[in-house]
Amino acid sequence: MRPANTGLQPAACCHEGRPVGVVDTPSRPASAPLRLIRSAGALSGTLRRAAFILLALVMLLCGGVTATGAFAATSRAAQQGTLDLRATDLVRGGVLALDGEWEFYPGQLLSPERLHASEPPKPAGYLDLPTAWNTFAQQRIDGRGVATLRLQVLPPAQAQDLRLRVFDVHAAYRLWLDGRLIAARGTPGERPENEVADPAIDLPLIHSSGAPFELVLEISNHVYRDGGVTSSLLLGSDADIRLLQSRNWGVALFFVGSLLMMGCYHLFFYFFGRRSVAPLCFGLYCLLWAGNFAASNASDWVLRLLVPGLPIDWLNRFDSACFFLSVPVGYCFFRALFPGEFSPRAQQLSSALGAVFTLLALFAPLPTLHSAIPLYYFISLALIGYCVQRLAVARQRAREGASFILAGFAVLGLIATNDMLYDLQLIRSVYLIPVGMFCFIVAQGFALSLSFSRNFSAIERLSDELESRNRALEEEIAERVRLEREIVNVAENERRCLGHDLHDGLCQQLTAARLRCFAMEGTPAGSEQAKTDLAALSGLLEESVNVAYDLARGLWPVEHEGQGTSALLQEYCQRMAASHGVAIVVRETRACQICGNDDLIQLCRIAQEAVSNAVKHSRATRIEVSLDCASSFGTVSLRVRDDGIGREAASAVASPGGLGMRIMAHRARAIGGELQVVDVAGGGTEVRCKMPCQHCAQQRLPTQ
Repeated sequence: MRPANTGLQPAACCHEGRPVGVVDTPSRPASAPLRLIRSAGALSGTLRRAAFILLALVMLLCGGVTATGAFAATSRAAQQGTLDLRATDLVRGGVLALDGEWEFYPGQLLSPERLHASEPPKPAGYLDLPTAWNTFAQQRIDGRGVATLRLQVLPPAQAQDLRLRVFDVHAAYRLWLDGRLIAARGTPGERPENEVADPAIDLPLIHSSGAPFELVLEISNHVYRDGGVTSSLLLGSDADIRLLQSRNWGVALFFVGSLLMMGCYHLFFYFFGRRSVAPLCFGLYCLLWAGNFAASNASDWVLRLLVPGLPIDWLNRFDSACFFLSVPVGYCFFRALFPGEFSPRAQQLSSALGAVFTLLALFAPLPTLHSAIPLYYFISLALIGYCVQRLAVARQRAREGASFILAGFAVLGLIATNDMLYDLQLIRSVYLIPVGMFCFIVAQGFALSLSFSRNFSAIERLSDELESRNRALEEEIAERVRLEREIVNVAENERRCLGHDLHDGLCQQLTAARLRCFAMEGTPAGSEQAKTDLAALSGLLEESVNVAYDLARGLWPVEHEGQGTSALLQEYCQRMAASHGVAIVVRETRACQICGNDDLIQLCRIAQEAVSNAVKHSRATRIEVSLDCASSFGTVSLRVRDDGIGREAASAVASPGGLGMRIMAHRARAIGGELQVVDVAGGGTEVRCKMPCQHCAQQRLPTQ
């Protein structure tokens, strides 16, 4: 036990807490839940819903911490050293708190014999238990020292076996019943060197015959800041008191187990992920609070159930060190979650204070340690206010999980403030820090669940998008394979056609020229026959050159190499117009004198295919070709429009989804363009294609 078991979330208090399950008197209600309800009215949206859930949890847990259902007996306060229980059924009425005015003898350890001597000492007044004697209003008394308390009890008339629960008596005591010693912890001493501090829980048995009995309590305290009885002494039947204590330890083990489980979970989460230090900080934070709570009187020293015989000095230092270390670790958790909202200087300050006070907890004398704890309380209160303000900023900035963290920490901060003020004897309340810590863990669980849910949703969405893109890629690959196969077939057909043209055209002309040369071998030079043969040979060679030239121009017009692709389009349209008797008009609006975009050749090939389709299938009499790269900077637009019979009628001649259309679509995709084929009002078809161009200059050239 220690007089200050307060913790910060990053600051919170859990020292000298009332045992889990202790019944408080109606005149001392728990103030923290009421303040929580009032504060929840100011919240809105997600924060309001989170706060509502946490408040419901707080009220439920507070009901288990501050009351035990069947043990809810009405307290009868002692008056001027006498407690009248004659009208109370202690067997059916539950557990009774021996609160009220006890005779108070400060600065003296008085045995029952001395109190009943011929000249007994006079009390300094009445001390209203449970409280520390340094709050005695009639005179100023130091918290460290000795004192004696006495209470006269008027029990019910019937004989019965009762049990008394003695807890939170600082720091060594002896309890006498009608002059008989029934409980003792440690060794009370007038001087510090004579005292052996060992506060613990005692459950002495009282055999009541129905006659009045006297309780005398000798207390010495040279260790803790506050001396006296800071928790109610409880009286009830043997079964009720034992069941109450079992419930207290059960609830304490539940809280300790929850903290250990959440701490280990977050540590494992960090070691397997290592993407953020937030799980590491929160895991250490939970483990520190598990150690603090298990080693303190707030849990009825539940650690002693697992390891009996642990010295109280070691327990005090251990739970204090855990408390001091939880401050920088808790702040580190907040900063890891919201680095833009929490100051690094505050983290450095909290870490320095945590290190200094931890060294104090480990090596300083216990009186010095407990005297320094109030200073840490005020630091904790300031840090609580700062953290609440920064969490509100994080929520305003829509940080993920900020609403849940703020709601949980608001609950915890109010409870921590309540516990610290109560421990400083500034208010009357009960200790609820296990409830606050549990609610904070639940809020963190909500935030973690929200993060997991959003991550899983994002993963599912990305998986669906990836699957869709994979299907589209597979379809595109299959289409490319089919297109490549058809292109190979087209190439073979073109080779065959080229071979036929060479064989039936150029080769025949060259063969005729060769025969003419052979025939001229016997003709005398200078004769009329020779001249005639030479003229015929010249005609054959000229025709052969024209055929070869036509074939070359069909493959690539080399005379237009330096003029870009526009000359290629003009040449092609002129040849198609001359060979098929169709009027073809070409208009160009260019931003560059000579285009440097290598992709423009693909756009011209699309125009050639569109003109070829219009000539062959649409029965058009007029075709308009428009190439524009000046009207919209950074974009080249192609339009091929005819006045033919339209796509629906032309589908009987050639399928609209044939090889030519697929080749045009493939070329458009290859250059990042967009291909459209639409019907024109009044008849005809228009092919449109746009592609991006980064080579266009600001110069505007006239329409050609």
